[in-house]
Amino acid sequence: MATADFAKTLAAPENLILGGGQVFGQLSAYAEHYKDSLAGALIAWGVGVPDKGKQTAQVLEVASRFALFGTRHYGWRDTLTFVPCASCMSAAFDNVPEPTHEVVLYAHRRKTPEFTAEEGVPFITNRNQSAQSVIDFIASGETVVTSSYHGVYWAQLLGRKVLCIPYNRKFSTLQHPAVTTTETSWRSMLSLAKRTEPLLDAYREINRRFAVQVAERLELDD
Repeated sequence: MATADFAKTLAAPENLILGGGQVFGQLSAYAEHYKDSLAGALIAWGVGVPDKGKQTAQVLEVASRFALFGTRHYGWRDTLTFVPCASCMSAAFDNVPEPTHEVVLYAHRRKTPEFTAEEGVPFITNRNQSAQSVIDFIASGETVVTSSYHGVYWAQLLGRKVLCIPYNRKFSTLQHPAVTTTETSWRSMLSLAKRTEPLLDAYREINRRFAVQVAERLELDD
C-alpha cells in the first residue's frame, strides 16, 4: 500500500507511533498530514535516518515535529535519542540454540544476487521467513555471513561473529559496524569476521526506557 493511501486509512488516530528503517522519506508527510487532526502525540521509534551531512537540517526539522523521536542510527546519538530496532524485544531471542555450524549464510532475497548457496554451508534468504526461524538459523552459526541489515543486527544481539555484505549505507549506521566483504569474496575473509559482546540485554533496556517515555507522554496506565 502506498504511503498516501495508508495515511488516508488512519482517520485521525489519537496517537501515532511510527517505526522502521526505510520510513524517513515518509515521516515528514505523516507529520504534515496529521498536524491538525492528531489529538495526541506523534512518535518515531527506532527509525532510520540519513547520515549527518547534506541532510542534517532536514533530519532535525523532521525530528522537531515529533513529540518523541528515537533513531536506530548510532551516528546521531549526540543529537537525537538512540533507540535500536525494537525487534530486539521479540521473544524469539529468549531460547535460541547454541551454534551447531561453523558458518551460516543469510541473504537478502533481492539485493545481492551473486551471494548464493555454497555446498555444505547452511543458506537461507529473507523471503517468506518467520522471525523465529531466521533468528534460530542465525543463532545456529558461529559465524554469520549476511547481506541483510537485520541479519547483521540479530547476529550482533546474539554475540555471533559477523561478515556483512552491504548494499547501501544503512549497514554503517549500527553502533558496531561489521567487517564488510563482497558477494563473491566472503570465503577468503571468514577469518576476519568480528564478534561484539552480545547486545541483546543492553538494547532491550534502551527500548524499555524509551517505552517509559512513550507511556508518560501518552499518559498510559502502568
